[in-house]
Amino acid sequence: MHSQKLFFSHQNKWAKPKKHLRQVIFLFKAAAVILICSGFALGGIYFAGRHEQKVKIISDILLMLSVIETQLRFACMPVSDLLRVLSETDKLKNLKFVVQCRCSMESGEAFPKAWKKAVESDAELCSLLGDRCKYLIQMGFDIGATDIESQLGCCEYYKQIFEKELVQCEENRKKYSNLYPALGLMLGISAAIIIV
Repeated sequence: MHSQKLFFSHQNKWAKPKKHLRQVIFLFKAAAVILICSGFALGGIYFAGRHEQKVKIISDILLMLSVIETQLRFACMPVSDLLRVLSETDKLKNLKFVVQCRCSMESGEAFPKAWKKAVESDAELCSLLGDRCKYLIQMGFDIGATDIESQLGCCEYYKQIFEKELVQCEENRKKYSNLYPALGLMLGISAAIIIV
């Protein structure tokens, strides 16, 4: 009888720690599920945000082309003055390569080389534009290299390219802005179920 009491008291002694351990494990699993779901959902939001950024950068490039056209048509500006105007235009602050190109030119580098180097060194810009980046680089070899009419023709050509790209990007933004976060959340839930 005495040994039975000892046995049950020994069992009760371990019952509480086991219950506590189960609660801790449950909390860790719940935290893991929340972290996994949140991670995938944030990944989805990130990819949706990339479409938003691409629309913004292409819109800025189109605005830059309009400014270049206006300055060439009405002021016949040389490239150095054109870069000054572009770098001082508040709405073009996202185009960091313009300021870098201006600095390189002021240090004595030729415009086409300075422009190409500035565009290529902007990793975020190149990542967003993908293969369209080559048109932005080529622009540096056309602006200031020929007569005003030819330069205006080049601006029109690049505007058409980036306008088409903008239409496509806006369609993608509308299509994926809700899809990516939802898909990310669903993948997160699936991964959490499999892992936990």
